[in-house]
Amino acid sequence: MRITCLGSGSAGNCYLLHNETECLVIEAGIPFKEVKKALDFNIRKIVGIVVSHEHGDHAKYLHEYIKVGIPVMAPSMGHITGALTAISKPFAVRSFPLVHDVPCTGFLIEHSEVGRLLFVTDTEYVRYRFKNLNHIMVECNYSNELLQAYHESLQGRIKLTHMELSTCKDFIQANKGHELKTVCLLHLSGRTSDEVVFKKEVKELIECPVYVADKGLEYEL
Repeated sequence: MRITCLGSGSAGNCYLLHNETECLVIEAGIPFKEVKKALDFNIRKIVGIVVSHEHGDHAKYLHEYIKVGIPVMAPSMGHITGALTAISKPFAVRSFPLVHDVPCTGFLIEHSEVGRLLFVTDTEYVRYRFKNLNHIMVECNYSNELLQAYHESLQGRIKLTHMELSTCKDFIQANKGHELKTVCLLHLSGRTSDEVVFKKEVKELIECPVYVADKGLEYEL
């Protein structure tokens, strides 16, 4: 099983959790045709899609999945196809609330090939702790130092709706364990983040590989 990043940031978010026979799509912020291309047009392997919230960079193309009958789990938007705790037999998916300016959810995804994968984006912080995580995908949107260049009114919204570097590090520190195999940093801001610095500082906390979700990133779980 591997992760493929088709987009991460304000231009559009979409990640594929997939192997040769099945795929769970995470976020619908890029055109469905790009997902089809990434899967060599084998959309039959898509078992479902999970979407965190209604903002266009995460949900703009959700209607394309609904139109073709792909199971949807987007509880913050009122879209749930099938049981809340499972999209299909191989995947078990549970949602939990995050802290954003619209209803937003994170997802705990379990699969026999992956173990326990946590997906968190577009939130000021996470109020929960999780045990026995094998993989963490978490927003690391900005640093307070780089944010200082923004107008004060814009700083306020960003601080209340997105995860800062130190908060991200605290979250990883609180949820890491010997089972942790990968960490992927999501949704870095183009103007208020530093990919090299962020990756270096997170890497100092853990022994497993650290990835930054740039478009085209692919790694094995």
